[in-house]
Amino acid sequence: MTQTPETDSVKICADGVMLEADYRRIASLHGGRYPAGTMLGYKALLLAQELLCPDGVLTRGRFSVETAFTGLGFKDAVEMALRAPSMGLYAIDPDMPVPSGSVPAPGGGFFFYRFVQDDGVLELAVKPGLVPQGFYRATDDLASGKIKDEAEVLKIRRDIEKALAGLSPHEIFDVLSCRACAVRTEYALPPGLEDDFRLLLDDFAEYEVSAEDARFFHGDDSLCGLCLFWSLVRQWARGENLQGRAIPRRRVSVKIGARGKGVDDACEFLFRTSDGRSSADLEWGKTLGAPEVMPGEGYFAFSLGLDGQRHKAFALKDDMVPRDYLRLCNEMAAKPADFRGHVERKKLQRNFARHLLSEPAPFRAVS
Repeated sequence: MTQTPETDSVKICADGVMLEADYRRIASLHGGRYPAGTMLGYKALLLAQELLCPDGVLTRGRFSVETAFTGLGFKDAVEMALRAPSMGLYAIDPDMPVPSGSVPAPGGGFFFYRFVQDDGVLELAVKPGLVPQGFYRATDDLASGKIKDEAEVLKIRRDIEKALAGLSPHEIFDVLSCRACAVRTEYALPPGLEDDFRLLLDDFAEYEVSAEDARFFHGDDSLCGLCLFWSLVRQWARGENLQGRAIPRRRVSVKIGARGKGVDDACEFLFRTSDGRSSADLEWGKTLGAPEVMPGEGYFAFSLGLDGQRHKAFALKDDMVPRDYLRLCNEMAAKPADFRGHVERKKLQRNFARHLLSEPAPFRAVS
């Protein structure tokens, strides 16, 4: 049966919970510059969960990739689902030994992939004839400067994306070797975030993202930090009359007064600020009168700006500060081996996340 992005989903275990994504969600980290590579990565992940895992769920931290393919769309699809690149579990070597007959990739390397999870190994290669010869020529012409407008090549990339969308993973890849994992994954199903706000972004294409999309990228570890930053951006977008307008995501800059994995992941997912458009200052928020997170952990203060315009700064309102949750975090940090309040801490973390999402304006504007 032909598989399509609308009916198939990638299932992953992250931080002990099972999260699910269709193609739209998988593509939401990357944007729209290399849609064919993103679709290829999505189809490869579908095949990996079918053949590699006995329970059909891929697991972050246990999944690694070796590939001769340098494509950024494919890499971002794997990053969105498995976080393998940022975990140091994604190795690219365009000169690695590949099976005879492997299809060369535009720009160098080959369409060859090796996925490993636990004791399972899956090797895939793209079937010959799927990539049109005109795409190779157009890619070379863009790199050499013969083509000045990338939109011409982008149209070909989108045509390939559409063609791949109508094929099942088995129609796209040759399975060169496969040994399934023996280990099953233990996971729970997380409660929904219940936030209906959608942010419209622009990155070579316009697309919407939600809090659940951001949660899929991050996982469930620092959900409060994720929802803290999401609620900040939601309030900023509404205040700047950006709701319903496409925000050029790679032209947003951010200043962070309290770092954390959830905050950092939300910032990267929304705006890809790891390219240098974010900065952190753990003392800056104090000058704004922002509430302290924990001693030495900064203050609940952030600022955002678009296209070099003056930043708008925000501090979390005092009545939003989760004091019981922060008290448990302090106790865990002081004596991690003796801490016994993990269940209560997680409950309070989820409550704080829900509280942030339920308030239309959890921050006060300070500039």
